[in-house]
Amino acid sequence: MGPVRQALREATRDIHERLDRAAVLRPLTSPSITADEYRDALIALHGFNSPIERALGEGAERLDLLRADLADLGVDADSLPVAGVLPALDGLPARLAARYVLDGSAHGGRAMLPNVTRALGFDATRGARFLASAGIDMAGRWKALLARLESDLDTPESAQAACATAVALFAALEVWLDGLVPKAA
Repeated sequence: MGPVRQALREATRDIHERLDRAAVLRPLTSPSITADEYRDALIALHGFNSPIERALGEGAERLDLLRADLADLGVDADSLPVAGVLPALDGLPARLAARYVLDGSAHGGRAMLPNVTRALGFDATRGARFLASAGIDMAGRWKALLARLESDLDTPESAQAACATAVALFAALEVWLDGLVPKAA
């Protein structure tokens, strides 16, 4: 593992672990996930991923898959709220960090896919395209991204900027997810 990837992992470790326990996302790891829980998780992920993918302007194929999955669930993605408070994605370190966060989540999605398929019958052709990264060579894309992180973020300052953006993105996701949880009356 290269030094920039290692720095990104270390910088985001604690917040990543907290996000793994987020109430709206936790059912994705459950073999007894319900259709409502799945829909809510996809809505939450869309609200976060959509503005970031649009800001990046390239590599948004997974967003298209997510929108198709929402349509399968009877949800109009265009009617959904999106996260409004996100870090700026200006400059190469920030953009690479954003791609690291989004593409890194694809690995987790594939790990969650078997539960969703068993419980709900969704797969890479219907309802779980996003989790499966259907039709996208995510392994190749990830390998290319990791190479870019190490070659393009070749100064301590650029690596620090990428780490700061990755942490800020995870923090924004945490705030976004917390805002979606209904508050007790």
